[in-house]
Amino acid sequence: MGLNWDDEGVDVGHIEGCEEVDYENSEEEDRSLSNCESNDREHGLLSDSEDEQSFHCSKSNPNEMIEITVGQEFDNVQHFRRVLENYVIKNGFDLNRIKNEKIRFRAKCSNEGCPWFIYAALVESGTKFRIQKLNNVHECNGVLESKEASYKWIASQFEGTLKNNSKMPVKAMKDELVSNLGIKASMKKMYRAKKRAMDKLNGNYANSYQRLRDYAQLLKQRNPNTLVKMKFVSSFDKDRRLALKFQRFMLSFAALKNGFINGCRRFIGLDGCHLNGLFGGMLLLAVALDANNGIFPIAVCICESECADSWKWFLAILSEWLNIENQSRVTFMTDRQKGILLDFWSTDVLPRHHQQYIRILVQQDRDTSSVNATSSTAARATSEKEWEDNMKKIKTAKKDTQAAYDYLIKINKKQWARHAFPDDVKVDHVTNNLTESWNSWLNEYRDKPVLTLMEFIQKKVMKRLYKRHSDARKWIGKLPPTVRRKLIVSRQEGRYVRVLMASEYEFEVMDENNKIFIVNMQNKTCDCGVYQICGIPCKHIIPCITLRHEDAADYVDKKLTVEAYLATYANIIHPLPYQSTWAVVEGLKILPPYVKIRAGRPKIVRKREPGEEQGKRKTKQNEQPHKI
Repeated sequence: MGLNWDDEGVDVGHIEGCEEVDYENSEEEDRSLSNCESNDREHGLLSDSEDEQSFHCSKSNPNEMIEITVGQEFDNVQHFRRVLENYVIKNGFDLNRIKNEKIRFRAKCSNEGCPWFIYAALVESGTKFRIQKLNNVHECNGVLESKEASYKWIASQFEGTLKNNSKMPVKAMKDELVSNLGIKASMKKMYRAKKRAMDKLNGNYANSYQRLRDYAQLLKQRNPNTLVKMKFVSSFDKDRRLALKFQRFMLSFAALKNGFINGCRRFIGLDGCHLNGLFGGMLLLAVALDANNGIFPIAVCICESECADSWKWFLAILSEWLNIENQSRVTFMTDRQKGILLDFWSTDVLPRHHQQYIRILVQQDRDTSSVNATSSTAARATSEKEWEDNMKKIKTAKKDTQAAYDYLIKINKKQWARHAFPDDVKVDHVTNNLTESWNSWLNEYRDKPVLTLMEFIQKKVMKRLYKRHSDARKWIGKLPPTVRRKLIVSRQEGRYVRVLMASEYEFEVMDENNKIFIVNMQNKTCDCGVYQICGIPCKHIIPCITLRHEDAADYVDKKLTVEAYLATYANIIHPLPYQSTWAVVEGLKILPPYVKIRAGRPKIVRKREPGEEQGKRKTKQNEQPHKI
């Protein structure tokens, strides 16, 4: 069924099939919302009304005991129950409750024959709750595992610890509970305690899907023209009422769209990473490069899996959002896995140049390091002659390299060889370092609920836009630091070449290896191909510029200047208020996606491709790592 929203964010129609929601024109005013927690309750000292008011014992001194005496008064029965709960747990015994009412409380030690008992009641004025009788003597050995230490109580003790270290193992939590508080608990109880603490810190996994609609509405209100797309499938909740099952959520801010169009090169890296939360899924990414070779995010999408259908949905919206059809050529860099295949890039989705990166292409057929080295060298060649020489090396290097050569030669070299890249893009990348860097940046939050993940991305990008624009305003000169350093290297290497002038614009340059290159300053070309590909003058062009008494910075591509960098980060993303103040958007209940539970222990570490190095990825010496 198709779900459309009018200007007030109201559901105006249903059509059989899938549900797709577009929040681009919603203008609903903010409404206050109380932050309701889960109504799950557990039998114990705390009643339903006081469950969320967990008492926190001091962890700075675990051996400090809580004292209770006859005549001691409390604000109300809830306050009394909280203090008594901690007293009982600290002293290592369980209670047998005889009366547990709002006006009176009577209990004794659960061990048969032990004389300990307590009686407390509401005072006559009704303003305080007082301990009337207390026999504070134990003649029993207590208990080894207190039933009073519920998983909710344990969760309250670890909230601060898990906030700083969310990866803390459950076994370590159990050991710390014994060493710091002398309390033993089962592993099942510890798992429940950690889940409750993490839910309180990050939000409940299932509830976060329900609040995505409120989040989308607020994004549009605080950041006009934000792109938010959601897709659902029709379903039913546990009460057999009509509901929506989450499938996809796509987000891009107008500040990112304008930054890409006004300041970035026409180059987009695409990748996807697995989400490790309770309901799994994939996070699809579209990123660009700024003038300083830093990563600039464009759009993100949470979806069910990295398949052709999800990529087509994501890229069709992205193409329309960036108005790619009416722009100059845009190069897309992807891998050749799963949904991103050559036969997918049909003219009805993105009829533009598509650049495949070499690592995935080569690794499928490489068995030796020699294949890896020669194929990577061929991919990085900046001229046709250099590329042909390296391809011959692959073919003749060893007997088993013929398969790699046959595999590569069948693929259009415009999709993986640097020398064949379009010269109007000014990007020389042949690896997906930029998207992998972005994935590692998100790694800490990939196991969080979807709403927490999206808020993290929104806050990080918001902070980045301001900080980078603020820092760039202090730069001196026309070029960003990374471009300036590359220009300095070219200038140093250019000292060892010899130049012959054929005309005011044409030069013959001989390098230190006695190789001759023709430089045409009017056409901004050099036979080595480096200048045309990356947009920064090479070592052959720098001496020619010097002979013409000109500034080398003037020959750098306009998309690699400080002016372009400032244009990229000129816009802002407005912050959002706390979740408890978000307005509730009326509509059908949103259910989390269906999860197929696989046999065996869940895998955390990504499975490496054949031939891919294990452990930390190494960066090539001639490729600078990307700043996040």
